[in-house]
Amino acid sequence: MGQPHRFRPACLLGCLVLLLWTSPSYALWDGPLSKPIGWASNNWSRFDRFLATFDPAGRYVRQPIERRVPALTFKGFYRQWSDVLLTSSQTIHNRRRDFRFLQLQNLLELESHYQLSPNIEITNISHFLYDGVYNWQDSSGLYGDRVSETLRGYHNLDRIVRELYVSYRTHNLDLVIGKQQIAWGKMDGRYIDTINAIDNREGAQVEANEYEFRRLPVFMLNTTYFFGANSLNFLWIPHFEHDRSAPYGAPWALPFLPPNAESLLTSDEDLLMGRKDFFGNYILKRRRPSSGNWGDHEFGARLDVSMEPLTWGLVYYYAWNKSAQNFIVDRAIDQDGDIHLILQPRHTRLHHFGITADYATSFANVPIVGELPMVLRVEGLWTKAVEFQDTSRFGATSSLPAPDFHINTKEHNAKDVRRMVATRRRAGLGERFKSGGHVSRDTMRAAVALEFALPGNTSFIFQPSLLYTFDWRDTLGSGFGGAIGDEWNVLPVVFVGRPFRFTRDRLNVSVTAIPWLSGPNRKWQGMKTRLTASYNFSQFITGRMTYTAFSGGYGTDLYAIYGKYDNIGWELSYEF
Repeated sequence: MGQPHRFRPACLLGCLVLLLWTSPSYALWDGPLSKPIGWASNNWSRFDRFLATFDPAGRYVRQPIERRVPALTFKGFYRQWSDVLLTSSQTIHNRRRDFRFLQLQNLLELESHYQLSPNIEITNISHFLYDGVYNWQDSSGLYGDRVSETLRGYHNLDRIVRELYVSYRTHNLDLVIGKQQIAWGKMDGRYIDTINAIDNREGAQVEANEYEFRRLPVFMLNTTYFFGANSLNFLWIPHFEHDRSAPYGAPWALPFLPPNAESLLTSDEDLLMGRKDFFGNYILKRRRPSSGNWGDHEFGARLDVSMEPLTWGLVYYYAWNKSAQNFIVDRAIDQDGDIHLILQPRHTRLHHFGITADYATSFANVPIVGELPMVLRVEGLWTKAVEFQDTSRFGATSSLPAPDFHINTKEHNAKDVRRMVATRRRAGLGERFKSGGHVSRDTMRAAVALEFALPGNTSFIFQPSLLYTFDWRDTLGSGFGGAIGDEWNVLPVVFVGRPFRFTRDRLNVSVTAIPWLSGPNRKWQGMKTRLTASYNFSQFITGRMTYTAFSGGYGTDLYAIYGKYDNIGWELSYEF
């Protein structure tokens, strides 16, 4: 843990150098450095003027296309962002971390809108992504692309064609049908932003400004009716996508592994592909909702009411849990008399009830700052009947009589066991487990954000957030909307950011702190801190540097897990 701290002064010094480098005041410095600084200032000014009009894709691609097809609007961006660890290669909780880069991602987005008529438009958004961490590092600890090729690059139409829909819009009706994403929530933490699943490959690193690119769009009918300043939104979603998390061998995979797990994962295909677990249990194919079954479709409704300066809304979403839980469906006994559970990942039905509200006001004659504008935001979601894995119920299976299902682990692999289980089911055989080792609990997640506009275009946000599991006990695992590792979690998020006038507001620096409190057991699960400096080189090109640190907590606490994952990232984005 000591090594990352040596880099923190360097990161802060780098930000200071950037401030001085972009400041026009350095040309006024006097002394022995005045000439080289003046030379650098002149050259930077010429380079700055060059960047102001540097838009090759817009000039040679976008503009010719739009001239040739007048009804078409075409745009896009290319973004390269990388994160590098500030600690050297080491073994962390039995995981061999022999790599430094957490991501080397390159993303090209192409967006087009074709106006069929004044009211009808066709929209397509395509993504082309390549992550070089698996190919550009000589690492034996990175093998996640064997589990999912999508981690390395988008290689199928489902990921490349990100959004494709037809919209019909009038003054009081919006009708959108096709593959799309819906963002109901505005706050960091996705409190009511539950419509789309998410690609959570970055784990604890993912930020709110990345949700737009990490959500997994689905085919849906999205209808919004406007009456006055109010609106009523209905969703019909026949298509289902589940959440993706970092698998074994991915940079952000959880580091907790049994001893010698890495060698087992790279040699045992069943273990790597999730067909069995480290405890010797066998995992069947995921049971997921079917688009062809009306009873498996999802439905949502949202009412928004404007009562200036207050706006509020109500949300209901009849959905599936985007994260599958492993249910016990059978047991088997091997040639040595050891009993193996037969598990099946299943998505379960959820009822979401949500609220949202925004209130804008301004305080006059505040000491020091004078007038103080403020926006109060509230988001909350109550979810009924979330399934939680209960370790006490899993453990109770060991006291049951020996099963009649016999396997030979030396002769049968996981695929063989799957076929044998399917045969038993067709014959009406197999044990019956009513709960599958789970219990149902209600959960709540909510947040209140106070956003202040301070002098100097400084933004200050304080966002206390709550995750709560009703009727919690310490044998429960994790479940949608509930606290992580405890009955309740409280996250008092603090954000401060401001542009700098001497750069004509092109330089923006922000700091975010996310402490993680919980109870009744863990108390303190650590803190995530993020320092970001972004610079607009032109209206087309933006650069960003981010330093992320995880500190505090103990053992399996959320941020303690990543205590040696402090990293610095850089991003370059070109929009056309």
